[in-house]
Amino acid sequence: MILIFSINNDYSTSAVISWLIKLNKPFIRINEDSLVDLLWLTSLDFAITVNGKTILGSQITKMWYRRGGLDLFGKFKNDLVKNYLRTEHTALIEYFYHRLDKIPSINKFKNSDINKLYLMDLCQQHGILAPQYLVTGCKKALHNFFEQEKCIISKPISTPFSLQDDEGFSHMAYTSMVKREDIDALPEQFVPTFFQRAIAKAYEIRAFYLNGKFYAMAIFSQNNSKTNVDFRNYDRDKPNRVAPYTFEKTYEQKLKKMLDAYGLNCASFDVIYASDDAKYYFLDLNPVGQFGMVSAPCNYNLEKEIAMAL
Repeated sequence: MILIFSINNDYSTSAVISWLIKLNKPFIRINEDSLVDLLWLTSLDFAITVNGKTILGSQITKMWYRRGGLDLFGKFKNDLVKNYLRTEHTALIEYFYHRLDKIPSINKFKNSDINKLYLMDLCQQHGILAPQYLVTGCKKALHNFFEQEKCIISKPISTPFSLQDDEGFSHMAYTSMVKREDIDALPEQFVPTFFQRAIAKAYEIRAFYLNGKFYAMAIFSQNNSKTNVDFRNYDRDKPNRVAPYTFEKTYEQKLKKMLDAYGLNCASFDVIYASDDAKYYFLDLNPVGQFGMVSAPCNYNLEKEIAMAL
């Protein structure tokens, strides 16, 4: 039995499940609104019900942590004990995730969200070039960084901010260029923010990693004013040209060592190939990032590859 953690309407999960069905691999999917109850847990095994179906931990042969999580106390809403229940739930869920992470898996709960600052440390430790950065809430420090680097951007340290307005439109915090006048308009002290040297790119690379193998795609986003800073700010009218891409083996070896150090066997990440010095600059990594945008255009069929690995 394959246990899949995901969220509603995640197309990539459904595409992998289609392959699991073709391969006759039994599975059960848990979404954020699935009714999950813990029946019992011992040092040897555990039992849960998922939408009324009972599953033993010993029946689970593989796990895929795609996204989402569990709320084992969802039906207990008594306000008088809610703080106590929150503490109890936190202790239980942390241990339960620990038990689930012992199952052979693609991705795990414990490293499903990577800290960008820790990622920059990992890059340095493994000889992977990344743009210089500064985290500051001090206008003077930011001004000095701007004078040093001449061209800088700002991006979230963690998950990009997004919201949906009353008309159903989604708004996201993309990577943005920071100009001198932007700095001048800031107060002397502001919320500590992540700033980074902007790399002039020959092209951008989105890659997917699975069990030691890299599947990369070059994105020629540099000549479009809408996408030249952040390709996620898609131009629907004039899409960027893309093409399958292969990293040099020496660079793949460095990347693999870094991913192994963090305990990742699956991730999506972004790299820039610089136009100034013809070097790779590592930008971001997301253990549960999208891979469909690489799979279809490059004919990698990653959905099948994941299903085969489960």
